[in-house]
Amino acid sequence: MMDDDVLLRHLQSNEDDASEYADVIGQARVESAREYYRDAYEGDDELEGWSTLVTSEVQDTVEWTLPELLDVFTTSDQAVVFEPTSIEDVAGAQQATDACNYVFYKQNNGFLVLYTAFKDALIADNGAIHWYMDNQQVRDVQDLQGATLEMLALAEQDGYTIERVVPVSEIEGQPIVNARVSKLKNKKAIKVEAFPISELLVKRGWGTPDLQDCPYVARVTEVTLSDLKRMGFNDVTAEELGASDEVNGGTIEDEYRDQMREGMRRNDQADAEDESLTTGWLRIEYVLVDYDGDGIAERRVIHRLGKRILANEETDHVQIATASPIINTHQWDGMGIARVVSDIQRVSTDLNRAAINSANLSVNPRKTVLTNANGDPLVDMDDLLDFRVGGIVRQSQPNALSVEAVPFNATQMLPMLAHIEQMAERRTGVSKRQQGLDSNALRQDRTAAEVMMTANAAKQRVKLVARIFAETLLKPVFLGIFKLLTSGEMEAIAFRLRGQFVRYDPNEWRDQYDMTVNVGLGTGDKQQQISFFNSLMQMQMGLAQSPFGGLMIDPMKVYNTVAKIVELGGQKNVNDFIGNPEGKQMPQQPPPPQAMLEQAKLQQAMQLKQMDMQADAQKFQAQHMLNMQAKKMEADAKRLELEMQLQLQSENDRRDAEREMMKASYEAQLEAQRIEIERQKLELKKYEVDTGAQTQLAVASMRNQSAHQNAQI
Repeated sequence: MMDDDVLLRHLQSNEDDASEYADVIGQARVESAREYYRDAYEGDDELEGWSTLVTSEVQDTVEWTLPELLDVFTTSDQAVVFEPTSIEDVAGAQQATDACNYVFYKQNNGFLVLYTAFKDALIADNGAIHWYMDNQQVRDVQDLQGATLEMLALAEQDGYTIERVVPVSEIEGQPIVNARVSKLKNKKAIKVEAFPISELLVKRGWGTPDLQDCPYVARVTEVTLSDLKRMGFNDVTAEELGASDEVNGGTIEDEYRDQMREGMRRNDQADAEDESLTTGWLRIEYVLVDYDGDGIAERRVIHRLGKRILANEETDHVQIATASPIINTHQWDGMGIARVVSDIQRVSTDLNRAAINSANLSVNPRKTVLTNANGDPLVDMDDLLDFRVGGIVRQSQPNALSVEAVPFNATQMLPMLAHIEQMAERRTGVSKRQQGLDSNALRQDRTAAEVMMTANAAKQRVKLVARIFAETLLKPVFLGIFKLLTSGEMEAIAFRLRGQFVRYDPNEWRDQYDMTVNVGLGTGDKQQQISFFNSLMQMQMGLAQSPFGGLMIDPMKVYNTVAKIVELGGQKNVNDFIGNPEGKQMPQQPPPPQAMLEQAKLQQAMQLKQMDMQADAQKFQAQHMLNMQAKKMEADAKRLELEMQLQLQSENDRRDAEREMMKASYEAQLEAQRIEIERQKLELKKYEVDTGAQTQLAVASMRNQSAHQNAQI
């Protein structure tokens, strides 16, 4: 097991290391605070006669960002919702949601906690919240009416103090009194505080704003002896508490805070006679250390006054959370909005000072005064220094006084000032449109949808900041409240919820539920959300009348929709306007009087007769339509038959004509062939004749030649 001296050295070493880094980043925080409060810049006191105006870009940006951020988390009574992981956890998760939101917003001033933490983060880079179990003494007062002396004696035995007794009467010699008795009870309550970031110490080099796994996290806060007594540290003396000093004797942030609070700090001399008001600095340290010697470092919470350890207990989580509007990756400390527009404020300050100085010089220019050979002015200097309107200046020589002409050039700076303003809007997302100052939004050529889209686009940076705060600040705080409620030290809590008083026992809940921070981001502004839920309710009404109504719609779903519309309208107590139908039966309608029954029967008979007449008319109309359709079908059939006959006759005529044409063509072809045969026969005969004649001629010729040859022989 670790020795307390070793533990003390370990704690002191971590404190020194963390405080050195805190002093480094404290310089930037002080500069941001000075610019928010528009303190004079260095050297301004040397500019006699010149403007020392400091513009308010940092303050304006912070103050216009805060309302939208707070509206995100405070519009609904359930900013954080615990979600069940199984069907058995539904009731417990809902109770945890209601109880944690009640502890944060009702038992603690949740709005003020968020306002302080958010404003610290916007100005000083980081905001911090600390939650813890607090021992409170509650005065329990009872009024006893018609009590006897024995009843008063029993009350005294129970620890009550009798404050007042008023005799009323006497019964059988026994006095009857009305009495008031009281006693102090110890009650545990969960406290949630937003504390100055200068009181926070985090191990150097820790790379995320999530502090739950950080080896060393501490809050160094100023407490009184009375505070320590209330916390249970009864053996601390005023001398020990007074000897405990600040970290490293106080940081630069502490010095600036002391300057800001000058005249408001507690009068130590006036409080010196009351020992309970003695002040000192308490370290509340969450450290990972192997105190029990098992080789595994466990999380411990240690209360320490300088070199004295007051308490050393094991805990399951770090009860401090911090957040920044702009996260510096791989660093626990981030960057605030003030630092984003710091240089813009300085440039704007210089330009506005130059414009004011130019105006002053134009209205009250410098004078040129002639002097004699001895250097004496030729005008009365007392008159010259008298700035009364219409005053006179005496001079001993004409033209001894002249005015140096100074042109007024401030108008040339207006475009530059507008450019600087646009730079600030681009960096932060806070613009004139969010402040209701955009004159262009009133132009007739701009539609409402265009104006809404432009405004929503300008809010994206602010929405991102809200999401960062939700994940790094709200989630750890509510998870911490839940863990304290289920630690086994809390009694059942009772409070008014949605118009009814409820009593929840945190010991019946599970150790863990899923959790969602309901910040309403990405769903447009309130008017858009109200329009959406109105449309949703109309859809629900339509589904309720459909065959699927029993499966998809029930009274609770409609109630949730209407309750959301009421919440978005700015009314948190929904039950002042609509009742919760959960667990309630539909009201039974009272039986109607006899006259109403007779009238209802008459109306029903008339309705039945009217329905019969309508049925007969519909029947006649249907029969008439059937007859008309039958006649039409018969006529259509006859027409179709005639068309088919005509088509068949036409087809037969066409085929007959084709046959006749084919026959004629065939006969013509036969006749042409016969004529061709006859022609060929004639040609053959002619050929035969011609061939015979030629043959006879050739034979005769040959015979003549032979005779001639024989004659010669």
